[in-house]
Amino acid sequence: MPRGPRSGSVVLGDVAGAADLVNAIVDRIADGALADGDRIPSSRSLAQQTGLSRGTVVRAFDELAAAGFVASEHGSGTRVSDGAAQAARAGARTRGRDASGPTLDVEPRRGRPRRDLRPGIPDAALVDGRAWRSAVRAAAAEGLAGLNPWEEPSSTLRAALSGHLRRHRGIADADPILFDSSRSAIAALCAAIAASGPVPFHVEDPGYRGAVLMAREQGLPVRFHPADPDGLDAARLGDEPAIVFTTPAHQFPLGYRLSVDRRAALVEWARRTGSLVIEDDYDGEFRYGVAPLPALVTLPGGAANVAYVGTSSKSVSPDLRVAWCVPPAGLRRDVERWLAVHRRGPSSLPADALGGFIGSGAMDRHLARAARVYSDRRSQLVTALARECPGLVVTGVEAGLHLCVLLPGYYDDDVVRALEKTGWRTRSLSSQAARHAVSGLVLNYSRLGTRDAGEFATILRDVLAAETDGDSDSPPRP
Repeated sequence: MPRGPRSGSVVLGDVAGAADLVNAIVDRIADGALADGDRIPSSRSLAQQTGLSRGTVVRAFDELAAAGFVASEHGSGTRVSDGAAQAARAGARTRGRDASGPTLDVEPRRGRPRRDLRPGIPDAALVDGRAWRSAVRAAAAEGLAGLNPWEEPSSTLRAALSGHLRRHRGIADADPILFDSSRSAIAALCAAIAASGPVPFHVEDPGYRGAVLMAREQGLPVRFHPADPDGLDAARLGDEPAIVFTTPAHQFPLGYRLSVDRRAALVEWARRTGSLVIEDDYDGEFRYGVAPLPALVTLPGGAANVAYVGTSSKSVSPDLRVAWCVPPAGLRRDVERWLAVHRRGPSSLPADALGGFIGSGAMDRHLARAARVYSDRRSQLVTALARECPGLVVTGVEAGLHLCVLLPGYYDDDVVRALEKTGWRTRSLSSQAARHAVSGLVLNYSRLGTRDAGEFATILRDVLAAETDGDSDSPPRP
């Protein structure tokens, strides 16, 4: 029989303050001594057990509640929140922890190993397995519809996405077109514009190479602009109609956020010149300690000149192969026609399952839990890099699933090869550039184990020291 919620005392060991008590309780959640729904001993009981003041215990409870590990209800005490055990086992904490603290270091059973820090893959283990299986079972129970997904896409997912985009990105009345990938959506948009003749395709450099490939497939001349910490500057784009590709929430790969002023200027430029802005919001749902900036499509004039592109690849998993596009009304028919001809819609079963997952509220809970975990892993990596490599500049830490470490004076491809010999896989920043190369590393922290950040930072320190001593096969970059 399934057991009900437990209550009573739990052994916490020696604790010297609120921080120790918080960590001890989260550790007990991680190791299963406390499960979702279990009642935490009262603040009075814990104060007696630990020797701490009751006020200290209450502060610890407040910190745990703010991070989502516990919830208090009048008359029923404080209980472990739903999903807390999964988050704790994945390494989430209420604050960054030193690598010497208690650890839980488990290699993932599936997918990339923890030591693969190449960008692009989230931690799918954070998805609530019970909620996802329920969504899949519900989708499968409907049976096969016998429809072409590129002509008659999942109504379940489209309706769920409409509400999701309104709640999370402020896009009202969205009617998304479904694709099998964001690249397909970008290709469809480029083809829709190129049908009237080739126009320039503006993109930041370093930038997303997939967008460049899609533009070149449509015969569009590509114009590269150096990536700027404030984002793409519309003043550099000229006055002719064009397509601009941008990742404003978290520029890929440097992680810059397009400033509010430049967002407004870009939309105004597109309106004035009759241009199209492709807004790729690939990981814009994860932000850490910063307010969300408005999606370009929500700004005045944006709906007529901005195509919004999103994907489940970073929020859930690339396994699903589900993406979406909200194009300007004037391009909608052309985009749908391209989709029907090229048959690049998602399969119905994963699309319906994702729609059910979103519609049940499980996606909102997943994003909240994943953001806590990713924020903690990011903090551990940033702290470890600052400790072991204090002279390096780190960018892109405010959002997304990856950050960049700049390596001026080093040939980053050599650093990547040296790291791979130690078992760590990374990606060079220069490999993401066509004209304006920047030396550095692109590091995905989404799957880092609790000991990994410190170990990686130490090895990077040693690798850079060896490169400085002349072990590199290539000359340092200026």
